[in-house]
Amino acid sequence: MTSGDVTVELLELVVEGGGRLDLEEASRRLGIPKEEVFKALQDALSRGLLYRVGEGYRLTAIGEDLLTAHREEGLHKLVHRYVHGTEADRVRDWNSHWIRMHRLGRAGLESMRSSLRSLPARIEEVVPLTALPEGARGIVVYLYGGRGLVRRLTDMGLTPGVEVTVVRKGFLRGPVQIAVRGTSLALGYGVARRVLVRRV
Repeated sequence: MTSGDVTVELLELVVEGGGRLDLEEASRRLGIPKEEVFKALQDALSRGLLYRVGEGYRLTAIGEDLLTAHREEGLHKLVHRYVHGTEADRVRDWNSHWIRMHRLGRAGLESMRSSLRSLPARIEEVVPLTALPEGARGIVVYLYGGRGLVRRLTDMGLTPGVEVTVVRKGFLRGPVQIAVRGTSLALGYGVARRVLVRRV
């Protein structure tokens, strides 16, 4: 992990912790020595990505932009890997790429970025529902798809913040049966891989 990666990961942890940052916990979660976490914190403060608020920290506009760009790139990799089954391509113009290649309209693009800014998890901890084994639990953090698909999923009770349990997975990319809000649902594999969760 490069120092730039550590700094962005640190921003993720600050947001996830509601402004609080425990150096020991950050060291454990990132798998690096506490001294490197402290160094990344000092780097973020000196670069104007964070500022101190009482006992905690808050991201500056520059820090929020950097974190959103990091999450956008992470989402792009997830979409290519799990939805399209391809390697993520290099992108020069993100707006044009999302609109032309992934068929997100301007409104969809703004909605996606707004959701990424408030993502309640590190993008590195997000996986599609199809990646969870039977019996595993996850918290829904993002629904990737067009307005119609997202509306249909939210009508079923799959909204960010809700916990789901994988009950059964069909053979060879068959339906995924889940328990959500006391109800059992079966999602086609193609839909289930668009439901991004954080493992519990």
